[in-house]
Amino acid sequence: MRLVLLLVVVMVPLCAASHVAAQDIVVNIDSVYVDVVVMPTGRVNVTYWIKFSVISGSLGGFDLIGIQENSVYDPNRAYAEMDGVKYDLVVRQVENGYMLDWTPRTQAGDSVTIVFGYFSTNRVLELTTDNEGHQLAVFHWSPVQWEQQVDVENIRVIYPIPMQDSWITAEGGITTEGAEYAGYVEDSRQGIVDQSSGLREFDELDLLAYPSSPSAPLRNFSVSLTAQPAQAYDHLVVFHYVNWTFFRDYFVPGQLAYDAPSYVNAVGGETFVLNVLVYNVGDMPLHDVTVQVAIPDNLTLITGSATTYGGTLNGGESLLLRYEFRPDNVGKVVQLTFIASAQELDPEEYLSFTVSIYIQEVTPPITAPGSVGILVAAGIALAVVGYAYWTVKRPRGAAWTAEDTTIGYESPQITIQTFGAPGTVAELDPVEAAFFENVTRDKLVSMILMSCVKKGAVRVLSTDPLKLSVTGLQFEDLTYYEQMFVDAIVDGELDPDKIDEMIEAIAEKVQEKSWNADFEATKEHHEKVMEEAWQKLESTEDPAVRTQYYFDGTYNGSWAWYWLYMHPGHDHRIRDVFESQPRAVAPAEIPTWFKDLSSATGHAISDAGRVVGDIASTTGQIISNVTDTIGEIVNGVAQIVRQPFEPLIETTSKCVSHDACHSACVSHDACHSACHSACHSACVCHSACHSACHSACVSGGFR
Repeated sequence: MRLVLLLVVVMVPLCAASHVAAQDIVVNIDSVYVDVVVMPTGRVNVTYWIKFSVISGSLGGFDLIGIQENSVYDPNRAYAEMDGVKYDLVVRQVENGYMLDWTPRTQAGDSVTIVFGYFSTNRVLELTTDNEGHQLAVFHWSPVQWEQQVDVENIRVIYPIPMQDSWITAEGGITTEGAEYAGYVEDSRQGIVDQSSGLREFDELDLLAYPSSPSAPLRNFSVSLTAQPAQAYDHLVVFHYVNWTFFRDYFVPGQLAYDAPSYVNAVGGETFVLNVLVYNVGDMPLHDVTVQVAIPDNLTLITGSATTYGGTLNGGESLLLRYEFRPDNVGKVVQLTFIASAQELDPEEYLSFTVSIYIQEVTPPITAPGSVGILVAAGIALAVVGYAYWTVKRPRGAAWTAEDTTIGYESPQITIQTFGAPGTVAELDPVEAAFFENVTRDKLVSMILMSCVKKGAVRVLSTDPLKLSVTGLQFEDLTYYEQMFVDAIVDGELDPDKIDEMIEAIAEKVQEKSWNADFEATKEHHEKVMEEAWQKLESTEDPAVRTQYYFDGTYNGSWAWYWLYMHPGHDHRIRDVFESQPRAVAPAEIPTWFKDLSSATGHAISDAGRVVGDIASTTGQIISNVTDTIGEIVNGVAQIVRQPFEPLIETTSKCVSHDACHSACVSHDACHSACHSACHSACVCHSACHSACHSACVSGGFR
């Protein structure tokens, strides 16, 4: 598929016009009320009631962005109400949400209430078990975030759990007996997460009967959570449990299906790629999913494995398998036979399918002896010209979009060609994957530092200021960026210019490996690996094994810590993992390399403290110290991330660069990946730039 990214060269007037227009509209968000009706199938029916007061200008639309679930909106619940009159909304679905517009516009001094509802197509409620093995239904969900304060925001989660009259108070509240019948248990992570990742409780939390009318024939269990006010960028997290028995009978058992071509045309002696998607079309999870492929003799497997262990596939989740084969140069039709199994499936329920490979035999052309020199000379000339053109025009850094779609602006324009094969996952190592996922620069450098320390090549002498020592030794081979990191240590300090060169080298390597990648497939693959790395850690009961896995374990063919640390939930999940283990167990053994690092940072781990608290809290302090210190070193080096993208933005107004977008976005983990996508599709100065990058994170974008 040929994909083109168009960058407008002269954009200053558009940028200025957009800025002025945005200033004309001043809106107060009076209230946001959200009803979340949980269906017996675990899917949700969501309705927003949003009231705006227009302070100045006029309002005719906004973006409702940040919807987590796959959704289909309900036209009967899509209207604006002003002075008792309803006006249908013009709804445009975009990634992670909707653009909502209406006429007539709401004028200054007036208010408008927007009603918008949708159904999720995927399950939100999931099955889990507590420490005693009891099955629980976990509801972990959030409404959209807003770019400005909301005076009052309320979420009401309504369950299909009927309440007896004796369990309902005169005021409509639920008694302890009713809550116990529902099995309601709060998770410690339920609350309001602010911009600095601090967690506070909801201002009000009530267990209520729904509907509120005492005369209703059937009243269900519901949870009401209120923030008053909800500050700009507050992330309201609903995280609690109820009894699984209310949902068990409505869930479809796990079942495997696949998506793969029925045949592939191949050329003898030339490598071809085959992508196969195996997914769970049921509701219940499937464990130990394994895919095996029988390979005929005249096909050589170059990349991939004849047996792939996919682990757990929850309902709706998929496993992408990428194979590279090289056929013998013999004209023939052969078949690849796939068998996918899972722990819950009987052999007769295994998934079996074939892909036919049509191999075309190639006969080498006969070249006249006298023409060889001409061909060689012509080839050299073309190579020189091609290299010169590539050097000037090559896209550098992670320069792709989620959809790799064309941004349709008129010339003058710069045209960059990329090739994003659907389903193709870029083969990146964890640090390169972190760059692809746009982790912060300081976090990226911290990952490399920790790896160099673990391999024995570098010692941390202190973090305030950061002092490093090159040992001249190493227990394992260094990667190209680790060697560049070691070379960047000059007189015990990091040389910012050399760090700049290191990150540019990573950027170019990522571009080289990802030029034909499917952005979404690669991003989803990384997120899946990160989550499964954590699941493996969290499912390990032995504290000693947990500790060994966290510090020295391997996952997905590389150091597990990379994937654990890269996960946006690392800081709170590590506390849960290490602080939840019994205090009576023997102290877990901390590796020597980390003991030395902890001492250097002033957070030594005591033998007694190793039982519970120190591992989590001290690890967080050490990594935080290292990351903060590195951040001070590299934050001033704007070229570190921006320079690889200069070929894309030179001669433009430079209204926004990758570095600027990235720095503005990374403090909001929930929207980081969305910003990554939007930033690359709107990286020049036009009206879409602010709205695309900013609205990828939160709702707003008033117009």
